[in-house]
Amino acid sequence: HSTTASAAEIYLAEFNPIQELRDQQFSTGVQDLITFNSKLHASVGFSADHLKGLKEEYLNSLNQPTKGTLAGTQLIAYQCASDPTNTSYSGCTANFWNYNPQASLSYTVTPSDIAFVTYEDRGRFPTLKQRYSSGMGSSFPNPELKTEHSQNWNIGYTHIFGSKLTFDGVFFYSRLRDAIESALVPDPDYNSVTDPKDLNGLCSSNSSVGHCSENINIGKETHTGVEIAVHSNPISWFKLDTNYTYMNRTIGAAELPTGTTLSSALVLPTGLPKNKLIGTGTFRFPYQILGLVSMRYEGGVTLQDTSYASTSALYQPHGESLATVDLATAVPIRTKFSVQAGVRNLLDRNYFYTSGYPEEGRNWFLNLRYRF
Repeated sequence: HSTTASAAEIYLAEFNPIQELRDQQFSTGVQDLITFNSKLHASVGFSADHLKGLKEEYLNSLNQPTKGTLAGTQLIAYQCASDPTNTSYSGCTANFWNYNPQASLSYTVTPSDIAFVTYEDRGRFPTLKQRYSSGMGSSFPNPELKTEHSQNWNIGYTHIFGSKLTFDGVFFYSRLRDAIESALVPDPDYNSVTDPKDLNGLCSSNSSVGHCSENINIGKETHTGVEIAVHSNPISWFKLDTNYTYMNRTIGAAELPTGTTLSSALVLPTGLPKNKLIGTGTFRFPYQILGLVSMRYEGGVTLQDTSYASTSALYQPHGESLATVDLATAVPIRTKFSVQAGVRNLLDRNYFYTSGYPEEGRNWFLNLRYRF
């Protein structure tokens, strides 16, 4: 038995080290359901989450040779604003607590009418990608990215019209703070004299010369709107569900770090529809065969292609609307077994939520399902 390493193993260990990014997350929570009387019900809850970074490292680039001159041959610890000289793989890591209270109250006005209000304050930890990704050479990591929080209110009313029709109406308000967004920051390795095209900077692949994209906690977002849903069962073999949502989104920027500029997406709300209407018809055929037809319309989607120069007409914001049709069926074949098949985007509509990145065209699916 030989313990001598091969040339390939030596190369892999010496010149192609494995990068590790590791986090540990812990969550706990409690909830209490309260019945005041037959008409008034409430719930209160609370959860706490903890995120701890265990190990974060990256590979050296051409301008960081610590072992020879080859890029990608040495693991380096991340630095951060609070510790710019950090050399520990466990330094500049996350160590966050997050607290999430929630409460709800519902009142049965009549056997056919229910009013309710809900409140929650939710936090979302930044992901490993959001903290440490270099965006294929276009972004700058931000190990100290903080948790973003959203405060959400819902006020709603449900009315039942006999046995065949139900109406739900909800007003919602969501306020996002410390929102995680991408902004442009100066490339620290950019030299406008010796390298005016930024070919050798830290973020040389960024479309904005002399800048890096960086995820930062910036500004506030508010989402306000209404949602209306109608569920009807006019005949025993057909059910119709319709849902309409109107949403208004506003973005307000907080004070920016020195030298940081906003991408237009932070000023202009893009990618989300103001109006969304979905209708789904469910058909029940003999032998428990189901057929589904779903139609979706979205309007008021604002798009902007920032890959063009700001002086180009193609850079200017423009509106987008879309309509898609989906078909599906579910066929039981044996006890607890069923086959599901269908087609999404039947009309092969070409649509976008982000300019330059089209959504899926017509696509088919086939599933085999077993219910335990």
